[in-house]
Order: sequence, then structure tokens, then C-alpha cells
Amino acid sequence: MAMSEVFDVLVIGAGPGGTQAAVSAAHQMRHVLLLDASKVSRRRGRAFWSKTVKIEDAPVFAGITGAQFAKALREWTEAQPVRSIERGGEERVAGIRRADGFALDLERLDNGSFQLTYATEPLSRDRQVGTTTALGRTVVVASGFEDGWPDIETNNSAARMYRKYQMVYRYAGNSRGWHLCIRCDGHLHVDEHLAIVGAGDYIFDVVQGAQDFTDRITVLTNGRPHGMSPPVRAALGERGVALEEGQIEAHIGQGLNLLGFRMADGRELYFDGFFVDEGLKANDEFLHRFDVAHSDDGLLRCSDDHEVLDSSGEPIPGMWAAGDIVAGERNLIASAFASGQDAGLEASDSLRRWAAPTDVGIGRLPADDD
Repeated sequence: MAMSEVFDVLVIGAGPGGTQAAVSAAHQMRHVLLLDASKVSRRRGRAFWSKTVKIEDAPVFAGITGAQFAKALREWTEAQPVRSIERGGEERVAGIRRADGFALDLERLDNGSFQLTYATEPLSRDRQVGTTTALGRTVVVASGFEDGWPDIETNNSAARMYRKYQMVYRYAGNSRGWHLCIRCDGHLHVDEHLAIVGAGDYIFDVVQGAQDFTDRITVLTNGRPHGMSPPVRAALGERGVALEEGQIEAHIGQGLNLLGFRMADGRELYFDGFFVDEGLKANDEFLHRFDVAHSDDGLLRCSDDHEVLDSSGEPIPGMWAAGDIVAGERNLIASAFASGQDAGLEASDSLRRWAAPTDVGIGRLPADDD
């Protein structure tokens, strides 16, 4: 990709938020680079792992599984190819160019534009991988986050890292497997016994959400102290939530169905549904040059217009965010589409050559005394 080519919008992340941002910008006649990490990194958004349970909160793509959903998003952007257009005697470029790559670094150049460096092949500790760069006038960050996972039946050595996640994800998205979102999957387990793996006060949010579906709930800390403050621990106890602090040694499964856990003391515990909340980590290492503000759970703080904020609460010029990486958003596909549309349109609007005069009140309702 030629360094001289400057995109109007760089979109980092090709999930629902990033895809919508790219499509919305392309519809405004912008030239968009959409960076898709799926072929270069093992990182995947939550929707991808819905392998057997059909996605129900994506109104445009209802009734498909995660892998089909990813394919549909790709086809959606491919319907917006890069093309030359002529307007007022001037030739411009519009549309979406997809690039397979994993974002490594983003920096602002002296002229105010952004330079994105990304890996074009899987990262390796043993060799240097190929990289390339792209220039853009604006950026939409839609790289999501990674969920933490319980250390069950795993081996942390580098040689077995892939098999570790393969073991965990073999259950993902199955109605009898691991779930990450109580809002998304709780309805699959009405009046059933749910296991919720996690520790600390934040586990209360999952338990609180579970009450819409069942009163039979057990929190498993996997060998750790529960870490709950006295008020939270008391609240869960009053509601009959069981607490199990024993170490989980292995999954008990049959085919793709997760049935329960074998504990370190030899006990076998069986449940009807399994939710995990081990925290999360925003995929934003490439923003290390910027003073971005993070929420308590590590996500990007943004304005109402999805501008990324700095530590003083001011918008970072030319940078927006969309999807799961945005603090305060509901982690649902429909919400990601909405934030992606906002971010893509705001980035596009910022590139207009002229704006409304600021002293004539354009766009506001008249006051009573006007």
C-alpha cells in the first residue's frame, strides 16, 4: 500500500461496530480503510464464538451463527468497493478497502494526519513479521476487548497456547457451554441452575442480571477468595446465591456440551448453564502514543458523539470509537451498530470543507425571546 495514499477514515476493527462505521463513511463518499485482524490474530469478538446458538439481537442479520455473521459483515463491506467518482469537475475516491492486519501503532504526524502501522502476518516471538503502514485523516477505533477466561484444564506454555483456547472455546456459544453475556444468553436457562465463575464485586452485575431468568445461582471463584465487599456478599447471601471457593480442576463435558466441573478435592459439580466474568482487556495497545482516558474497566471514555477523550476529558481531534471498546455501551450487537454509525458519520462530517456559521444559530430551535 503506497504511503502517498491518504484515506479519509481509518477504521481499526471489522466487527459490527467497525463495519457499520466503514459503511456509513463510505455512504458519505469517503475513502475508507477497514483493518480486519481476524486472519492475523487469534482475537475474536464475542459474536464470532456464537457457533450453535443463533444471534438474535442483530436486526439486519437475524438468525445466523457467529461465523456466518462474520461472513455477512465482510460481504456487506465488499458491496462498497473503492471507486472513482467525479464531482464538480474534481475526481475523488470513495468506498471501502479491506486490509488483513493487526494494529501495532498509531501516531499523529506533523500535518495532523494519522499513520497506522499494522502486522500483515501472525505475530511471533521467534521472528520479525511483515508490517505495512497506512495514512488517514481520521480514525475510528473499533477493536473491541478480550474477555478474561478461567484457568481450567489449560497449560500456559507458549507451545500449547493455541490448544488452550481451543479447549475453552469448544464450548463457546453452545446452549450447554460457556456464555459471556447474561443479557444475551440468560433466556436459554430459565429456571435452571446457573454457574457463574468470577470473583470480586463486579460479579454482582452478572448475578443481578441472572435474576430475570432463575433463582438458582452458584458463584464459583476457582480457588480464590471471593473478594466481595461485605455489602455485596451479604446481598448475595440474602438472595440465596451459593458460593463455592474450591479450585476447579477440569471441565466435565460430553461432546460439545459442558455439564459441570471436577473440583480439586475430587467432587463433581453439575449445572445447567455456565457464565464467566473474569474481567476484560481493551484491545488498544496501539494507542500508547495518545493520552486516552479509560474507565474503571479499562474501556475508552468517549463523548456523546463517540469522540475519544483524553485524560482531561477533552476530545482527541480526529479520533472516534465504536462497539465494545467504548465505555458505558451495552455489549450487544445492536448497540455496536448504533455506535459504529455515529462514529462513521461523525468522522465523515469532520472532513467537510465548510461548516455552518457559528453565530447564526443554525440547527437550534428559536428561544422564546427570539
